[in-house]
Formats: sequence, structure tokens, C-alpha cells
Amino acid sequence: MRRKNLEVYQAAVRLAGSGKERDWKSIQEKLVESGYRRAPDLLDNEKIRALLNICCEESRKSRK
Repeated sequence: MRRKNLEVYQAAVRLAGSGKERDWKSIQEKLVESGYRRAPDLLDNEKIRALLNICCEESRKSRK
């Protein structure tokens, strides 16, 4: 179970760093679409969401 949770977090960070996602909500949607059904539970944390949002914003800035 821990390994599956880690996969979700790693995928979330990859998506955030891609510069293609706008925020944690879009990341969560992509993860659920990709079969990570536990994503909503695992991303239900203010600190995690804030970090993903910051990473999305910074990645989008660097793509321009």
C-alpha cells in the first residue's frame, strides 16, 4: 500500500513539474483518470496542495 501511495505522490509531482497543469485540482483529475483512485484521499492536505500549486505556477513560468 505504501508503494502505491508513493506512486501517486511521484506522479503528482511529475505532473506539477510538467508546466501543463494549472493547479492541484487538475493534477488530481488527471491522476484519477489514469487509474489512481486514491488520489483524492492522498492529496487531501493543505500543505501538499499548496506545494503542488507552487510547483505548477513555477513550471508554467519557466515554460514561457
